[in-house]
Amino acid sequence: MNKKLAVTAATSVFLTACGGDGNNNPSPVSQLFAQTNDTANAVVHFVRNADGTLTAKASIQTGGRGTNGVNYFMGNTVAPDALTSNNSVIVTPDKTRLFVANAGDNTVSTFSINAGTSDITLLAVSSTGGTRPTSLAYQNGVLYVTHQQGAQELIAFRVGQDGKLTSIGQYTVVQQDALPTQVGVSPDGKFVVVNGFLKTVNPVAPANMLLAFPINSDGTLGQSVSSTSVGVSPFGGRFGTGSMATTYVVTEAAGDTASSYSIASTGAFTALSGPVAVTGQTAPCWLAVTPDNKFVYVSSGSGTVSLFSLDANGKLAFANASAATEPAVLTTTSAFANDSWISSDGKFLYQDYAGDDKIVAYSIGASGSLTKIGEQPVSTQSKISLQGLAGI
Repeated sequence: MNKKLAVTAATSVFLTACGGDGNNNPSPVSQLFAQTNDTANAVVHFVRNADGTLTAKASIQTGGRGTNGVNYFMGNTVAPDALTSNNSVIVTPDKTRLFVANAGDNTVSTFSINAGTSDITLLAVSSTGGTRPTSLAYQNGVLYVTHQQGAQELIAFRVGQDGKLTSIGQYTVVQQDALPTQVGVSPDGKFVVVNGFLKTVNPVAPANMLLAFPINSDGTLGQSVSSTSVGVSPFGGRFGTGSMATTYVVTEAAGDTASSYSIASTGAFTALSGPVAVTGQTAPCWLAVTPDNKFVYVSSGSGTVSLFSLDANGKLAFANASAATEPAVLTTTSAFANDSWISSDGKFLYQDYAGDDKIVAYSIGASGSLTKIGEQPVSTQSKISLQGLAGI
């Protein structure tokens, strides 16, 4: 009996050392994904190493078209943040699917993720039936997609086993041809939340509201609950986790501020703090919250990542205007810090710099400080079209 126990223990150690869990299931490989938004759009794919650095894998074609840096909001000129959004690339909570918005041909690509080998495989490219899909959210087999134009800019899709999308509902966001910048799902899975950036693009008219659509049992949506924002032009938003899952932190692009809210069981938002100035920075649009809810990183069009602290009551406090920044390589734009993502262990922040056409990795210190540990070029066609960031 002792010999059998020894053999079993040795086998368990061997499997663990080789990346298994004792059931011949390989340990998940940590990965990071972005999109080029090139005309022939592609997923930029990296393996995340234990020290937080990135190792590039081959890019994978999405089968759809990007805008090649053409920015609708900027009058269809080539400019950074061509999609004017958060969440153009997302990974499902179970880490088995990757979705990418192809704004150039109004499609969404579905990939399978092999967590053990780090391989991704294109399953399907589906038309959304809308105009310029730019933000995605997923819940219980349903994908929610917002578009930059149309009468019903929010569309819900059932995701098939084959990755194909089937529309199950279309919904008005603010008004005809508004420009929603982000769709997300509340941590309790009860609401789809949309940040309404603009009521109209020309002339520019901020919507100054947050929308929460109740999710029905079949994934369709009920009547939205509208809450007025305390800041101007809410752009990106992130919920806290655990005990702070009802706390929602928002960037306010036109006001150069950030605010925090709580969401009620009705879907209504109540301000907890703000608007707090993102001192010295312009166009704060993107943000990431650490898993322990202590720190918020706000990325801006000025090419800088600013640091905020978040207390147990969900109140924001400005801490550092320039926790990280990169020098501009182009004379026409800043480094332009847009999409970001924090590892689930809270140790590393990954930041897109669209103006520099690269992704930078930072380690997160105990006080929230950022230390650069590496960077990876992306090499988009336009040199400024990098968009989206999500990982496992």
